[in-house]
Amino acid sequence: MGSRTSANAVLERAFGRKKSRRLRGRLLGRTHLLPDFIIIGAARSGTTHLLGQLNVHPNVLEGPAETHFFDSHRYTYGLGWYRLRFPGNKQRRAAYKAGLHPVLTGESSPSYLSHPNVAARIARGVPTAKLMVLLRDPALRAASHWAWCLRQCGETRSFREAVEAEIGPPGDHGGLRIPADKRVGDPLVVRRGIYLPQLERWRTHFPDEQLLVIQSERWFRDPPGVMAEVCGYLGLPPREQLPRVMRNRNKPHEPFDQDVIARLRDFYRPYNEELADELGLKLDWNDANGVSDADEGQGDGDGDGARIRAMDC
Repeated sequence: MGSRTSANAVLERAFGRKKSRRLRGRLLGRTHLLPDFIIIGAARSGTTHLLGQLNVHPNVLEGPAETHFFDSHRYTYGLGWYRLRFPGNKQRRAAYKAGLHPVLTGESSPSYLSHPNVAARIARGVPTAKLMVLLRDPALRAASHWAWCLRQCGETRSFREAVEAEIGPPGDHGGLRIPADKRVGDPLVVRRGIYLPQLERWRTHFPDEQLLVIQSERWFRDPPGVMAEVCGYLGLPPREQLPRVMRNRNKPHEPFDQDVIARLRDFYRPYNEELADELGLKLDWNDANGVSDADEGQGDGDGDGARIRAMDC
């Protein structure tokens, strides 16, 4: 590792970061795999736990968490650089020789779902990848995302303030807006819970068999059942027992404001109904009671995973 790091430093000094990374990708990228599956979102919906369970499957070569290649400046480094994040071709060959089949690898970057350019980029770069998306009760997802930002993003606003920056104070019926004081890195936690327009971008690029939608509450409640569905979708042997793996937990915080949660439920109601009608899902988000700690891996309610149909471009 040390010699590789020093070689990278020499290249960056000689050519600059962007050019040196593109060069390394061109020279070495083809010796590494492209992902067979990508978990595209939604943020704070159980994606870390799902990737963790897949990465410890005997037929999966561990892939990276949150490369953020397709939704950041890293995209300019080229697809070869992206491939270097994944196991080498020789690791798959060794697994085949050991009698494993199939042998897959993949990644999870939960912000991919909401980014306007990612679906087209993945369709160009990894057109055969199988995609998975977890959709969580958007009111609880927004709460969890805000709590995550307390730890990761330096968020200083209260949950109420973060929500009202996007939908105004109670009694304001102006709808969703971009905050006038939006900061770089502001996650826009309310906007991200309007799932259907985000999914429709993916539906223009990928057919039905390449996009699996899973309701997060079902994943939280019945991981073995959902993993059986995921393994079937990916063509992997099923797992009888799931090991304990890392879950992405939030920083301790004050209890969520129930009035804000109730307001979010009212706000999301028509969007949720449209999503359920369009995708043929049975969602109970509008009638959920109480608030979980909003960690990934916790939650309740039920619903069915579903694949979504393709839509003409």
